[in-house]
Amino acid sequence: MDFPAEKVRIKTSSTGSPPSKAHCGRETPGPESGFTLLELVAVLALLALMLGLVLPGLQRSFKRERDRATVRQLVVALRAGRSAAATSRERVRLFLDLNTGRYRLEGSARGGELSGMRPAEAHLVWQDQGRRQGYIAFYGDGSSSGGYLALVDQSGQRHSLQVEIITGKVTLKTGGS
Repeated sequence: MDFPAEKVRIKTSSTGSPPSKAHCGRETPGPESGFTLLELVAVLALLALMLGLVLPGLQRSFKRERDRATVRQLVVALRAGRSAAATSRERVRLFLDLNTGRYRLEGSARGGELSGMRPAEAHLVWQDQGRRQGYIAFYGDGSSSGGYLALVDQSGQRHSLQVEIITGKVTLKTGGS
């Protein structure tokens, strides 16, 4: 079975030359296309202004979260001490040096530094009160020596750590300056 051949006609211009660029849907570049130097400078100035407004807020947020993480690490160390004492049925102490801002958990590699934090008030068992070195002890029966530590971060935010005597429970309160 044969199919009839279709005739295809290609239109060409009357001169026989290919169609011009204007007929292909593209415009030729002219002096109006693109961005001027003034427009680019204006956009860059707006971006710099927005960055200048946002960046200080981001830096404050970063410092605030870093300070919160520091306090949470201390709380974790205190709770680990409480847990270790209850598990081993022996006394476990968390030593604090308020002058250097360092702390360490007795019998453990767990410790840290209160970087960026300033102790405002402390009620500890003092080893050397003049050098501001003390500890909070946790006992095998679940009790503790008790203690209180108030820390102030760089923004003036106050963080209060309370260790209850009877239960050894560690609580953290974060409040105003």
